Amino acid sequence: MFKSIYLGIRIYFHSFNGFFQFFWITININQLQNNRRKKLKIKTLVFLLIFIFSCSSSSFNFSEVTIKGGSLPEYNRNIEDAAVGAYAPIPTGVDLNSEPITVTTRIGLEEKKASIIVFLAHWCSHCQREVPMIQKFINSNGYPNNLNLFGVATHIDKNRNNYPPDSWLQREQFNIPTIFDDENNSIADSFGLSAFPFWVFLNPDGTVYMRHAGSLSEDQFFQVMTAGNILE
Repeated sequence: MFKSIYLGIRIYFHSFNGFFQFFWITININQLQNNRRKKLKIKTLVFLLIFIFSCSSSSFNFSEVTIKGGSLPEYNRNIEDAAVGAYAPIPTGVDLNSEPITVTTRIGLEEKKASIIVFLAHWCSHCQREVPMIQKFINSNGYPNNLNLFGVATHIDKNRNNYPPDSWLQREQFNIPTIFDDENNSIADSFGLSAFPFWVFLNPDGTVYMRHAGSLSEDQFFQVMTAGNILE
């Protein structure tokens, strides 16, 4: 009799213990699932915040560009430049501060001056070296009284490095008057751009003195800015 009672209690105990273990495992599984859901929600929220932040801080809004005058032929360094002596186009758009800007030999009521225009692409490694070189000269020497200097940020591509261009130029503290091209690279095309960086030198009357594709050395740039001598 006692043996039967013992066996019954033992079976009941094992049954209860098994039920308890099952109940405990079920609770733990539910807790794990809840924890995973919480972690998944947190990860999703983090990725969403990163996405929103990246979209808001690493984007560029193109502005409308208008161009007065005709276009110059595409530059080819291997032949005589047919653009020399022709009137350069006059583009109007926005600058780094979203203010209107016109690239012309006459700024406001000032007299017309010889002008230098440098075309820059944010993804161009040569341009990335050119920008601090230009700014270094301006910081040390100021702007020449007899020259205008303009930048054109063009060929803007969100899929390439160093994007967006306005953030890049702000990091470099680039304070040269710079116009931003539109999605169609209208300004670059109107000046016949063929490589980066691209330089256009204008006479005071707005005609092309010469064009140059490629980097300038620091000595060349210093010579141009201080003596008014164009590349030889």
